[in-house]
Amino acid sequence: MSGGIKNTLADEVIAVGDKVDIVTQSGQVYRTMIEDQVGEGPFLAGVPNKKGVYMYVNQDDDIYLVFYRETGRYIAQMKVVGLEKRGELRYMWLMQKTKAQKNQRRQAFRLPVDFDVRIYEYVEEEKEGQAYVGGEAVGAVLESVNSRDVSVTGIALLTRRKYELKDMYTLSLYMDRNAVSVRTKPITESTPVLMLTATVRRCVPWRTSNVFNTGMEFIGMTEAMSDGMAKYVLSEQQKQIKRRRRLI
Repeated sequence: MSGGIKNTLADEVIAVGDKVDIVTQSGQVYRTMIEDQVGEGPFLAGVPNKKGVYMYVNQDDDIYLVFYRETGRYIAQMKVVGLEKRGELRYMWLMQKTKAQKNQRRQAFRLPVDFDVRIYEYVEEEKEGQAYVGGEAVGAVLESVNSRDVSVTGIALLTRRKYELKDMYTLSLYMDRNAVSVRTKPITESTPVLMLTATVRRCVPWRTSNVFNTGMEFIGMTEAMSDGMAKYVLSEQQKQIKRRRRLI
């Protein structure tokens, strides 16, 4: 067996301590963690919330649990077999209905493009004095970096920090400066910005020990966000093709 927890579990096995995505039947995505398991029976997970609002869930609901290994993304269908409250915290018991399968989704086209990205701490609840960027609540800014490439589903960044796999962050993408335009315009309040939540899928040294090639996957994107990103990628691809033709 390879790539499992401490090399003792197969990659497709769900384990206590896994940070997982919960996908509801309506397509909403939430982040939680596997807290416990009763023998080989149900798993205990926290009922996730966004901005203080708990995920709507009932006993006997079917949901999808998505977890990640070095070898890829795995998904299993689960049934909610119990709900409980401990103080102010809410939990759900999940029984696995199907074996976890590696998600063999087709890789999205990656566009090599260079624009500014700011990485913020991910916050689930708005607090007094909270900072806002692009109309969205964010935590402390961790660093400002450049993109290497972007697709409809994710982005590659050159970072100075080493990020842990599966951790979540808020990204602000300033996409008015890119590989086919002159990088002279400063970021201002009027600069177009797209705010996205992303989770770390790769973080490896890049040429030197002081820089990391960090890949992040967008999560919880709305249909409008996906359509907007697809239009951006297509538009920039056409610009790059035209630029190469002028150079030939």
